[in-house]
Amino acid sequence: MKPVKNYIVLVDNHRRPQRQRNTAGRYRVGAKTPKEAEQLLREKIGFGAIQVYYECDADDKNNVGYKEVVKERFDGIKLMFEEPRHATAPQNGRIYFKVKR
Repeated sequence: MKPVKNYIVLVDNHRRPQRQRNTAGRYRVGAKTPKEAEQLLREKIGFGAIQVYYECDADDKNNVGYKEVVKERFDGIKLMFEEPRHATAPQNGRIYFKVKR
C-alpha cells in the first residue's frame, strides 16, 4: 500500500486576475499520487485549470489526512485554512435565480 502524501495544488494560477474564477487559489490535498490529488480536487471544486505544484514534506505540521482537501490562504501573518467551495456554489450566501416574465 502506498503512503499518503500531501500535495500543494494551484488552480487558475496562470490566468489574469480579472479572469480568475472563484475557485482560484492554493489547495492542500492528501492523496497517494499526484493524479489522485488532481482528481480529488476536481471533484471538490468542479472546474478550473489545476496544476500539481509540489509534494510536501512528511514532517510538515500542516499536513491533512487522506482524501482531505483544504484551501490555503496567507493572511499576512499566518497561514489560514478554508473549506473549498464548488465552482457553481452560491457566492457570499446569495442565491441567484431567474425571474419569470
